[in-house]
Amino acid sequence: MPMAVLHKGIYHGIQLLRGRPTVAYMHKLAQWDALEAKTYSALCERRLARALEHAKRRVPLYSSGPWRAVRDDAAHDIRNWPVLERHVIREERDRLLADWGAMERPSLHVRRSSGSSGAPVEVVWDTQAMAWSWAAEYHPMRWHGLGIGVKTLRIWGSANALENWVLNRHFVRTDALTTAELEKAYRYLLEERPTLVWGVPSAVAQLARYVAERPTERRLVPFAKVGGEQVYQFQREEIRRALGARVIEAYGCTEMGPIAAECPLGSMHVIATNVLVEVFRGDTPLPVGEHGDLVLTTLINRGMPLVRCRVGDSGRLSPERCACGLPLPVLTDLRGRNADMLLAVDGTPVHGSALGQALHRYRDKPPLARVRQILFEQMDERRWTIQVESDDGIEQDTLNRQVTELLQETFGSGCSAEVRVVPTIPREPSGKYRYYRAAHSAQQAAEQCVMH
Repeated sequence: MPMAVLHKGIYHGIQLLRGRPTVAYMHKLAQWDALEAKTYSALCERRLARALEHAKRRVPLYSSGPWRAVRDDAAHDIRNWPVLERHVIREERDRLLADWGAMERPSLHVRRSSGSSGAPVEVVWDTQAMAWSWAAEYHPMRWHGLGIGVKTLRIWGSANALENWVLNRHFVRTDALTTAELEKAYRYLLEERPTLVWGVPSAVAQLARYVAERPTERRLVPFAKVGGEQVYQFQREEIRRALGARVIEAYGCTEMGPIAAECPLGSMHVIATNVLVEVFRGDTPLPVGEHGDLVLTTLINRGMPLVRCRVGDSGRLSPERCACGLPLPVLTDLRGRNADMLLAVDGTPVHGSALGQALHRYRDKPPLARVRQILFEQMDERRWTIQVESDDGIEQDTLNRQVTELLQETFGSGCSAEVRVVPTIPREPSGKYRYYRAAHSAQQAAEQCVMH
C-alpha cells in the first residue's frame, strides 16, 4: 500500500472517531465544484439563510444593541445585519456562543488567533464546523492532484507530533530557522523527495534563499503551499526558482477557517459554501470589483456564529469568472493587516505591504537580493531603521544605497535610512514574520491620517 494512502486512511479514521465526517464533506465540496454558477450561488444563498436564522435565534448578542433591529422574519437577509468588529468578539465572547436550550449541546473546540491582524481573538467551533473547515483546507489541494497524506515538509509556528506523523509530515518550527535547521530541511528535500512544502511564505522563501546558495538541481519539490501571511511576488519567484515548486496560496483566518484557495490557473477561489465574503468601506458594502475591507460571515459554525465580521484584511471580489471553470467566486488584490499603515514623506498613509512589493524589484540585485531577512521600521515620515539579517562581509555601502533607493521610490525622496546588519531577526511569537513595522509615534500618525 502506498504510504500516502495509508496515512490518508489513518487520518480519516481518526476524524470519524472524533465525530468529524471530513471525507464526506470533501466529497460534497467536489460535487458542488461541478455545479453551474447560478446553481452554486443559489446553494450558497440557502446555506447562508439557514446560518443567519440560527444565529438570530440562538445567539444572545444578536438580540441586543444594533442587532436588535434585525427582525426575526428578516434575519435570513444578510443586508439587514450590521458589521461585527473584532474587538466585540473579544469583549462579548460568551454572548456570541449559541444557546442550545433544551437541545443537546454539540462538542465545542476553541481556536485562538496569533494576533497577526491585531489583538488575538478566541473563537469556539462546533464539531461539524471543524469537519467542514478541514474539508475546505484539504479539498482545494485536490485541484492540483494533492491528496491527504502526501509526503510533506511542514514549516509552521507550532507542532503536534502525532498529527505530523498521521499526515506524513516532517516538521520544522519557524521560530527555529537557524542555519542548522535550514540545512536539515534542505537535506530532507534532497533525500526524501517530498511532494509538498507547506508553510508561511516568509519561511518557505527563507529556505528557498538558503537552497539557492547551494549547488543543486532546481526541482527539489513539485508544490509549495503557503499561507498565514501576505504572499509577495518576490517570494513566489524565489520559491519557484530555487525549489522548482509550483506555489499554491491559501487564505484563511481563525474566525472563519479556510476562506479561499488558489486554483491551477492562479485565481484565489472563495469556498463560498463555507463563508460569505463581502467588501465594505466603513459600514457600507461595496459593489463587486471595488477594493475595501473584507467582511466575512460563517455558513458552517453553529457553535459561535460570526455574522459580517470585519477581519482586518482587505481585497476585492472580481467581476470576472476564472477560466478554470469552477463556480466559486474569485478574491483578488488580497492585502493583510489593514492596521499596518506607514507614512509617506508628504504624510500620506501607505500600507506596509508596499515594501514587500518593492523588494520584488531587487530580487536579482545583490547584496539586497542575498540577505536572509530584512525588517523596515519607520521612526517618523522621513527616518527609518533597517535591520538586515546576513553574514559578515556584506557590501555595506551598496546595501545602504539599495535600501535608501527602495524607501525613496516607495515613500518619497526625503527618506533616510540607518541600516544595521545583524546575525538574526526574531520572528513573532506565532512564528510569523513581519517585513515592516512602525514605531509608536509613526503608527499613531498613520492611524490619524486614515481616520481623517
